[in-house]
Amino acid sequence: MVLAGRNLVLIGFMGSGKSSVGRELAKRWNFRFVDTDAMIRHKYDLSIPDIFAKHGENFFREAEFQALVRLRGITSTIIATGGGIVIQPRNLPLLRALGLVVWLCADQTTILDRVGKSAHRPMLNQANPQESVTILLKERAPLYQQAADLQIETSGLTHREVADRIVFGLDKSRASNESRTA
Repeated sequence: MVLAGRNLVLIGFMGSGKSSVGRELAKRWNFRFVDTDAMIRHKYDLSIPDIFAKHGENFFREAEFQALVRLRGITSTIIATGGGIVIQPRNLPLLRALGLVVWLCADQTTILDRVGKSAHRPMLNQANPQESVTILLKERAPLYQQAADLQIETSGLTHREVADRIVFGLDKSRASNESRTA
């Protein structure tokens, strides 16, 4: 087993495949799957766009933090996070404490193909979604990089192929760490 009871935390921009890949890995490893956005939707009985509209982004970011706090102590779980979870510095130690952090990244064209026309993405409900993606990617990329133990490019890949790359990357990382400690 790649993680043997540990958790895997998936971070990355909207449309990078966190939820779909997370479900695939959970199924493969017989792990539980948790999506922080789903936790928030369930707690407030509102969609994410409705939470943004009714309560604002700051309220949502606090809800993300509280979701991470509630997950402390779990094991054998794949955790998919919202795309903006890294923008709050206080979330980074929580992400790392929860498990190995994998950054799923995709190029801008892929992201726009996957989510550009979605009305369910509050950060894209702008006059120019493409410009919004450009700005947000530029702001968040260094934060994803800082938080991640492993980075996986998802552009042009199926969820299964991304899951395969994660497994390979984790195995490679583990083998490298074992050779350094031997």
